[in-house]
Amino acid sequence: MPSISVVVPVYNVEKYLGQCVKSLLAQTFSDLEILLVNDASTDGSLEEAKKYEAADPRVRVLDKPHGGLGDTRNYGAARASGKYLIFVDSDDWVDDDMMRNLYAAAESYRAELVVFNFVRENLDAYDHRICRLPVHYPEFGEEIRQKLFEELVGPDQGKSSWRDVEMLGCAWRRMYLRSWYAENGFSYGNEQEIMLEDLPVSVRAHCLAQRVLVVGGAFYHYRYNPRSLSTRYRPHKMEMISKCFLLIRQFLQEQGIYDRYAERHNAWFVRCAAHSALVNCFIPVEGKGFRERRREVHGILGNPILRRALRSDYLKKGTRADRIILRVLRTGNVTLTYLFYRFYSVFLKKEIVKNKK
Repeated sequence: MPSISVVVPVYNVEKYLGQCVKSLLAQTFSDLEILLVNDASTDGSLEEAKKYEAADPRVRVLDKPHGGLGDTRNYGAARASGKYLIFVDSDDWVDDDMMRNLYAAAESYRAELVVFNFVRENLDAYDHRICRLPVHYPEFGEEIRQKLFEELVGPDQGKSSWRDVEMLGCAWRRMYLRSWYAENGFSYGNEQEIMLEDLPVSVRAHCLAQRVLVVGGAFYHYRYNPRSLSTRYRPHKMEMISKCFLLIRQFLQEQGIYDRYAERHNAWFVRCAAHSALVNCFIPVEGKGFRERRREVHGILGNPILRRALRSDYLKKGTRADRIILRVLRTGNVTLTYLFYRFYSVFLKKEIVKNKK
């Protein structure tokens, strides 16, 4: 049995796969299995993956029908055999001492779940930024488990250093004890139906774990592309994030703890679902004009989950941005909300251009 199984979902990443796999093969800790799970790629990704399989016995290529990112992670995890399990996205890469450090830390603390930091690589602007959690390292025990769980469910009420944390719910920011992962039946959703499909798994994991460790290393390099984030329109975004919200709510209810976290979770829906869905309305799409955008804004404001979430005063004690968004959305006025987000989208575009210089 290898010490660590690395699951790499592969879908049309011929351009980036080499950098990812080479970083895994260069690890100073060699007791790995690397599962390259091809999700019916239509480019040369499968052939590229098979080259690495032929060259190194630690690499296994698994070829499957197209099912999306969540399905591909599930497929790989079900076929992994290592003591620990970690996911690496195929367009990212890792430092050569990542697995050695994570394995040593997990073994030392007998951790079920290890959380680590990452480097955001903005290749568009030729810069990078280390993204760390605001804790003292290493952090272990019930207090940090509870804090991470709360932050995944929803934001702190006021301004805190946790408000600046990025990508906390991502699948690739954790290493799991694989037997514990399997016993709890963790499964990722279909990203064609649910947005942030890895967040419900992270919420469940941090609720159910008994031994959570946070380490200080920023081993993982996340490929950040501001152009794609700012220009890619997602149809039905509000409905897809609503499904994420409902999955988490259902889990909290099953655990008998929803009332304790309801306001925090409703605040997440206002800030992460409604706000981002409204920004999404104004991403340029050919043939989409005023009437279509206004109709979409109207639909978002009429979302019954949002109407209930807006009754909470939780965000009134939050940041200035929280209070402004809450005030605008509470009006329920389609024209006012349309104008606010129309101008806000222009502001965001200017910020993206400025940060690229």
